[in-house]
Amino acid sequence: MAINSQEDRHRVYINAMIPSYLVVPLSRDPKIAEWQRITREFWQDTRFEFVLSDYVIDEISGGDRSRAADRLQAVAGLLLVIVRDLELEFARQLVVQKAIPENAFTDAIHVAVAAIHDTRYLATWNFTYLANLNTQSKIEQVCRCAGYTPPRIGTPEVILEKI
Repeated sequence: MAINSQEDRHRVYINAMIPSYLVVPLSRDPKIAEWQRITREFWQDTRFEFVLSDYVIDEISGGDRSRAADRLQAVAGLLLVIVRDLELEFARQLVVQKAIPENAFTDAIHVAVAAIHDTRYLATWNFTYLANLNTQSKIEQVCRCAGYTPPRIGTPEVILEKI
């Protein structure tokens, strides 16, 4: 079997922050610049197969046209999941069961897509609702009660450390 064949790769759902950090010019803020460096390292790691949804495409298509084009180019060719009723309904359940607040419904969609499509990891720099230990246990509980294996939610840095 070839090293890093499709079967050996870890599926990682990415939210919009990943392509954004990937293509934006290096920040003057040292912490953000470090996150950008880590994101670029993560992106180049052949152990991962990146997945995104049409909601991520919508998010990264906004804003400055040149930057949007860079983000879209970065994700071209990745596995794309179209969000349908099943994902939307599960996202609603994540909100109703208070795993994710209603004002972060798009984050609930990201979790729903990752869980329903058996994606091992969800990569984000969103510490408010996703890469947050206080919300992760509730997200895991809702996923398991619905019969899904919850994705391991973390920053690219955390995911790189786990592999």
